[in-house]
Amino acid sequence: MRRHCLKQTNRMIAGLVAGLLFAIAAISLNAQPMRSGEKRPAQPHPFYDIAKEVTLSGPVSAVYERPVAGLMAGSHVMLSTGSGKVDASLGKWGLRGKGAPAIANGEQVTVRGVMRTIRNKEVFLVRVMEVGGHTYNIRNEHGVPVSPQSRERAEKTVQKGVSL
Repeated sequence: MRRHCLKQTNRMIAGLVAGLLFAIAAISLNAQPMRSGEKRPAQPHPFYDIAKEVTLSGPVSAVYERPVAGLMAGSHVMLSTGSGKVDASLGKWGLRGKGAPAIANGEQVTVRGVMRTIRNKEVFLVRVMEVGGHTYNIRNEHGVPVSPQSRERAEKTVQKGVSL
């Protein structure tokens, strides 16, 4: 009986060691240490490349606070620009919660973000929106939507005069 338990334990340990060795071997073997003073090159985010940001301005032709058939999930603002209508995606929390922008049809807005093709449709992913003299952070620098709780914390930090 002892031998049977000992064999099972040995097999389990051998399996764990083999798995660990496999994981170590799977790590990139061409990785090289950085030289002193050398900085790691900035890699663009695969979904949102801040280096490709542009600014658009125009009046709002439609506001969608909830998901609409045919549009990417989340809230959207349709802008009338010199080159036509633009679907500006504000993400899941763009028009929700405390500190969210209040936008009406016909109102002039300025948005900064990146144009992307998602499901064969052109969508402008808004990172920063300016409405009525106020600036709203809709997404972070990686394109991740900012939650209402995060907006509220940032607002409290600014009110206290604490710099980040």
